[in-house]
Amino acid sequence: MKRHFVFFGMVVLVFAAVASVWAETDPRIGTWKLNVSKSTSSNGMLPASETRTYAAEGNKIMSTSEGVDAKGKPISAHYEATADGKERPTNQSATLSIKQTGPGAYAGTSKRDGKVVSTNVAVISGGGKVFTFKNKGTDAQGQAFTSTVVFEKQ
Repeated sequence: MKRHFVFFGMVVLVFAAVASVWAETDPRIGTWKLNVSKSTSSNGMLPASETRTYAAEGNKIMSTSEGVDAKGKPISAHYEATADGKERPTNQSATLSIKQTGPGAYAGTSKRDGKVVSTNVAVISGGGKVFTFKNKGTDAQGQAFTSTVVFEKQ
């Protein structure tokens, strides 16, 4: 019986070590700044500025965004997620699900009141220095939009 506890303890330690290494090598980790000149939006609602910070906490990624919207108002967002496709709440009365689709590639869905309001695909490229989000959805006025938002690692 004692051997089972020792074995189980070793399995837990190995899993924790692997999760820790995975988090440290996740290409999202770090600070990313919006490059407005490389970004586009069909509804003209790109932020004037935005900085996103991704940090690992166990198997979760913590994301914090701060910036200024197209009308000059401050914007702020925060969420915790894993790339497992499960819905998780954000601080904006919405849920977000993210699924890793390949190395440095992700697909996401944002819902409000159970209804999909946007989908995106995100890819890290340029040797880990460029994070591009292609979004499709419906804005607060009910108008369809598409956008390509480009962030550069700081």
